[in-house]
Amino acid sequence: MATSSTPPIWLRAISDPRVSKVMHRLVTTQPPAPVLEGAIRTFSRLYGVNLEESAKDVSEFDSFQAFFTRKLKEGERTIEDNSAYVPSPADGKLSAFGELGEGTLVQAKGVEYSLDALVGDSSDADAYRHGSYAVVYLAPYNYHRVHCAWQGKLTSWRYLPGALYPVNEMGLRHVPGLFARNERLIGHFDTEFGRAAMIMVGATFVGHMSVVFSDLKTNAGTPASGRVLPGAPVPFERGQEFGIFEMGSTVVMLFERSDLTPAMPLGTPIRMGQAALKVAQ
Repeated sequence: MATSSTPPIWLRAISDPRVSKVMHRLVTTQPPAPVLEGAIRTFSRLYGVNLEESAKDVSEFDSFQAFFTRKLKEGERTIEDNSAYVPSPADGKLSAFGELGEGTLVQAKGVEYSLDALVGDSSDADAYRHGSYAVVYLAPYNYHRVHCAWQGKLTSWRYLPGALYPVNEMGLRHVPGLFARNERLIGHFDTEFGRAAMIMVGATFVGHMSVVFSDLKTNAGTPASGRVLPGAPVPFERGQEFGIFEMGSTVVMLFERSDLTPAMPLGTPIRMGQAALKVAQ
């Protein structure tokens, strides 16, 4: 698929982080309770959101944003604990998987982007150059919290501000290097699968992301962080919360291992904790 290196002007317009800041103000307003509850129930009915999973009743949300970032009731997701499988970090769909033999990732047919650009530093990329990657796409109606896909320790992280292009099929078709252009939060880990990284990629209207190990708020005029080393590696368990998207977006996982393979067909809907990848036999 041939594509221009310059996205269409209308896509460049909506990718401006200021657009997402306006949306953030709208969804964090506190309308009258009956209006808000009606909006949440209508949205949920249209898009198949299971409100019974929510830890809060619809009447307890004070904004649409609070609903978007809702927690689930304890036990609503089962975390795959077989060491031969990598659980999904989020609800959504397993949209891409590949090997990193040439240091590139495939965005769409005929469109590639570089590992170095994605993680923002060639030395950070070195561990994954001959490994593999997987992408989980979250639609706006999915559960928006991201969870750790392995047992391990967070050894460093990096914040990379950027554009906020849509990460749906439209964006993938028209924006080369999309995931390496958009705002990103990147965590590097020592894990049961070797070196691995969890990358939260921002998107249009997802101008605010947060992680549990820092008080950083994205799309707030904060410059790129550079590599941040915690005072001591931060332990994580499978299924432990990692961060929050304020609407749908994308998680990219990187692995130094090259013996992983999808546990389901690409494009298949997946729930957080469900086996997404498996160690090849």
